[in-house]
Amino acid sequence: MRDKIISLPPVSGSVCFLSDCHFGLPDWSESRKREQRLVAFLDRIAPEITHLFLLGDVFDFWFEYKDVVPKHCLRFLGRLAELADSGVQVYYILGNHDMWSFSYIREEIGLTQLQGIVDMEINGKKVRLGHGDALDPKDYGYHLIKWIYAQPFNQRLFAMLHPRHSFALARAVSMKSRRAHEEADKVFAGEKEPIIRYCREVLEQQHFDYFVFGHRHLPCDYPLAENSHYFNTGDWLYHDSYLMMREGEAVLSRYTGDSSEEIQK
Repeated sequence: MRDKIISLPPVSGSVCFLSDCHFGLPDWSESRKREQRLVAFLDRIAPEITHLFLLGDVFDFWFEYKDVVPKHCLRFLGRLAELADSGVQVYYILGNHDMWSFSYIREEIGLTQLQGIVDMEINGKKVRLGHGDALDPKDYGYHLIKWIYAQPFNQRLFAMLHPRHSFALARAVSMKSRRAHEEADKVFAGEKEPIIRYCREVLEQQHFDYFVFGHRHLPCDYPLAENSHYFNTGDWLYHDSYLMMREGEAVLSRYTGDSSEEIQK
């Protein structure tokens, strides 16, 4: 079963999309360096953006107990709070690695937290966006696993473990998954990509100017038709990439530390 579709009101302004930071991978020492890069990037774009979309897998693992949350990434979370307090609309669409984010981040930062696929008009363009997993209806194994993780009863069972053990278990499972998919994440399969097949299926029924997803870790601007594009925001593990929409135009770029450079189509 695919994710539910959520409709949001139109927005306009300078809109940034990014995803797949996977904070915590491969360890917290390397993750801290990645966090510092992203915070520096957010500092640079803060004066110009009006909206920020986090398209999932921001954390490689996140689980909230009633009184306990992961202790890391305070600089990143603090910067998000500052952006939200300054009037930037921050949206967090949960991915498959951070789907157990419940209320803490939403309540502490003041962002809009969503789970599913979002349809909305951005700067006059019709956009469908989301994390990008669970789009292949024939991937029955993945859909089953995701359904199991989504059940409140199973979440309560997991919460019965002490955080020291539950976090260690989750990191081990995540690392095994990353190693299994690491090579595949480096190869763009063109029309065989499940996300592209999904986009083409949707376009048979209705038009979207832009499809914006993460999950694949490959920054991509792929033309689907003369007036329709699929964008993948890439990741902050290897590419430090993001998508910016201004005045109806979408540009995929890479943060280089001192500036940004456009990623060629």
